[in-house]
Amino acid sequence: MTHLPDRAFHGRISLVSVAFPRSLVSIGVGAFEGCSSLSSIDLPAGLTSIDEQAFYCCSALTTAAFPASLTSIGKRAFWRCSSLSSVTLPVGLTSIGHNAFDGCSALARVILPATLTSIGMNAFCGCSSLGSVSLPANLTSIGSHAFASCSALSSVTLPAGLSSIGGYAFYGCSSLGSVTLPVGLTSIGEGTFHSCSSLSSVAFPVGLTSIGGYAFARCSSLTRVTVPDTATISPHAFSPATTVLRLPPASMRDLQRWYEAVDGALAYKRCRPLLYGWLERAQTRLGSYGPDGAARQRDLEEFEGDFAPLVE
Repeated sequence: MTHLPDRAFHGRISLVSVAFPRSLVSIGVGAFEGCSSLSSIDLPAGLTSIDEQAFYCCSALTTAAFPASLTSIGKRAFWRCSSLSSVTLPVGLTSIGHNAFDGCSALARVILPATLTSIGMNAFCGCSSLGSVSLPANLTSIGSHAFASCSALSSVTLPAGLSSIGGYAFYGCSSLGSVTLPVGLTSIGEGTFHSCSSLSSVAFPVGLTSIGGYAFARCSSLTRVTVPDTATISPHAFSPATTVLRLPPASMRDLQRWYEAVDGALAYKRCRPLLYGWLERAQTRLGSYGPDGAARQRDLEEFEGDFAPLVE
């Protein structure tokens, strides 16, 4: 058998485990939909595709081992698998379908492969346990609502090659504190960061051309942003409490260099006590440990003090 037929085990609520044949290449639409007792799956090494709704509402599913041969995951493939806690997607996978992991409320860890180029809309929507995600370098687009309502998401790394972020992609990510948008990003969709109440810092790229309506609405912690004056800002893109400074791209580059210099100065200030300690040790090596040096005299006194009781 190379293909598991559509709805093959649909609604089998007593199904706990399944042994897949080694020859299996694809799993059909809704093959295990509603198998609410299925707790784990070990997919065969030659599997290349999982069709839409294949494991829809398998609420007891906690683990899924994906083979290296897998290249596509269909729409709603693991929708509402509310016990699924960790997913490592294989190298070779290029796209994640719409709503693929939507509603996986226990999903706390996701490893995305370097080959991934697109994430479909609602792909990880409602994954309320997901704390961080590192997006691969080859990713060029994020679909609408892709990470919406990921309320625990506090950190996201956006790749340099990302050119578009869909509408409401990070809607309601209430733990997200800061975002650095990649240099190649040209547009921010409608409502992209809407209701990110902890978001206090956003670094916009100088090549940005448009910001959609309500993109940063209800971001109550975002008090000030700097946006290139070449970008079009749609109505209600920012909350009334957010001060928007418009600068030419060249000035923004200069400002970024200034921020980098300030960061460097602050880093020096934090490290200065350590630097002084290193200089003192260097000075010791370079001369203060000579016959009449202060460091030599200090160590001699400490040595004699430590061993004096032994020679009395």
